[in-house]
Amino acid sequence: MALQVSLSTFARIALTAVDSAFLGHLGTSSLAAASLASTWTYVALAGVWCGATALITLCGQAWGAKNGVLTGVWLQIGIALVTVLSVPVMAWYCWCIGFLLELSTDDNEVVQLGVRFARILSLSVWPSLVYICLRLYFQSMGIMTPITVVGMLSIGLAVAANYVLVFGAYGFGGFGFDGSPMATVIAAWFQPIALVAYCIFFKKMHLQAWGGWDFASFTPDRLQVFLKIATPLAANNVMSSLASSALALIAAKLGSEVIAANAVVGGLWSLLWALFWGFGSATQIRVANLLGANRPNAARVLAFLGFSCTVATVSALAIATFLLRESLFHLYSTDDTLVQMCMLAQPIFITGYMIESMEILISSVLAAMGEVRVTAWTSSLSVWLVGIPSAYVGGIVLGFGLRALWFGVCAMEVVKLLVFALVLLRVDWTAMARRAVKNMETNSANESDVETESLHVAMSEGGVATGNAAPVMSSPAALELLTPSRRKQQWDQVEDQLVSACQV
Repeated sequence: MALQVSLSTFARIALTAVDSAFLGHLGTSSLAAASLASTWTYVALAGVWCGATALITLCGQAWGAKNGVLTGVWLQIGIALVTVLSVPVMAWYCWCIGFLLELSTDDNEVVQLGVRFARILSLSVWPSLVYICLRLYFQSMGIMTPITVVGMLSIGLAVAANYVLVFGAYGFGGFGFDGSPMATVIAAWFQPIALVAYCIFFKKMHLQAWGGWDFASFTPDRLQVFLKIATPLAANNVMSSLASSALALIAAKLGSEVIAANAVVGGLWSLLWALFWGFGSATQIRVANLLGANRPNAARVLAFLGFSCTVATVSALAIATFLLRESLFHLYSTDDTLVQMCMLAQPIFITGYMIESMEILISSVLAAMGEVRVTAWTSSLSVWLVGIPSAYVGGIVLGFGLRALWFGVCAMEVVKLLVFALVLLRVDWTAMARRAVKNMETNSANESDVETESLHVAMSEGGVATGNAAPVMSSPAALELLTPSRRKQQWDQVEDQLVSACQV
């Protein structure tokens, strides 16, 4: 599951990276304009986008609690909210970006190009938000293969569309700079349309967790539960995005070349993040599943395994990044001066990347529990009290340039990692499981649940669903049909063995 989550996330992040790669070959001004525009547009998008990630916890816990109808209700609430909120986000893209770009830089060409980029890109807002809801809904049920395939196809579509719309082909001259955001819009619409066509209309995978559209299910209690998780996530990411914009302002004060170099390093950071995020997302989903199923010990063991896999994966990616050196940055630009500027920040960049990976994994586990206030406050305070001051003093006051920007990021991640680790060590997993069960409106197990569950004994906990089947909380027993009390007893035995093994 982790590999497929990584690939699907990589595909989403790659859409922006593809834009940067093509625009970087048009010139430094084009790359700088797209980078600044993307930084400011993401401020509005991040709040809605990351608020929607509450579906990881809510759908995951509902599915773990075997409440398939509620899983579908959470999806409905998510889609309804992002649809309403997409309107002000699109307005932000169209009418606010120009003013913000003028504050960011004195380069009129960069401002004009950035405004055009943002206005065209506004057409991708709604499909992107709907797709994230659908993707998290299916991920919570273990349905990963269609998401991965759609994601990889969208990369190919984005590359082909960028090439044709930017440079032209077969007698068509292309649109130049404007062609790149157009290509992103095409890919953004392709993703939800393809996923709905295959998973819902063709394979009907949604039927196992869907009770039909029913706005009567949007009860105040459910909206309160959703907003209780989504609001801190949204606020945290808005603050983080504002901080990224502040860092972009610092970079802008250092010149257009630093803006472009920062965009290249940031783009590589995002791609590497996508490659390890599979473990973070898979861990969050499975921990939420287990807490919803009232399996606190199993959830704790799985969190430890997710952390171990993350460390191993990130170490390998960091070594590969260090060995490849300039060749990675040449994907974005052929300007040797720009590439050498990126190389100066590479050691700090790699260090920060490794620290961030561990921090994100731990924050994902906390989010699976619904403990989002801690992550929100810690992230916001560390960004504004550690990251930005360090970047400003080092980059502008002391004159260390791009390296200082990424040193500020590294220092910020250290603070977040220490706080999150301390909070996780003090968590009462049993209490978290009880709260998850309460929120998911679950009832005690009955014999029909056990009979249905026994049909899926052969499916692994981290397996991938095919057709209309999806992995459920399968019993660790052999083949006989178990009663609820016997099933719980055997689960407890397995959990005790796992915990003992990890302690050894």
